[in-house]
Amino acid sequence: MVTGHARTVAWVWGIEPPAFSIGHEEPMWPGDSGFTVLFDDAPDPEDIDDASRHPAISTVCLQCLIGDHPEIGPGLDIAREYGVADLDEDGEWVVGDFSRLEAD
Repeated sequence: MVTGHARTVAWVWGIEPPAFSIGHEEPMWPGDSGFTVLFDDAPDPEDIDDASRHPAISTVCLQCLIGDHPEIGPGLDIAREYGVADLDEDGEWVVGDFSRLEAD
């Protein structure tokens, strides 16, 4: 049996571990996992004009992302169920704080 990459991708902001936040929304197109993963060096969203063209933001095969960063698995599960998962001070994934996502 030949296996290849899954055709499901996640938006990934930054590349330097650890990942500290994961969001999940309804997928917008076939192959969209609905996940957005923020790493330690993620750019500030207020500084981004067009996320699709920013060099620190990319789409990554979800299977490869999990393979490279298995520690995000629990965060993905929490984000899928609750919408947001954040890494707490103890390095554990918890349900994220939605208040930071609300407009002022």
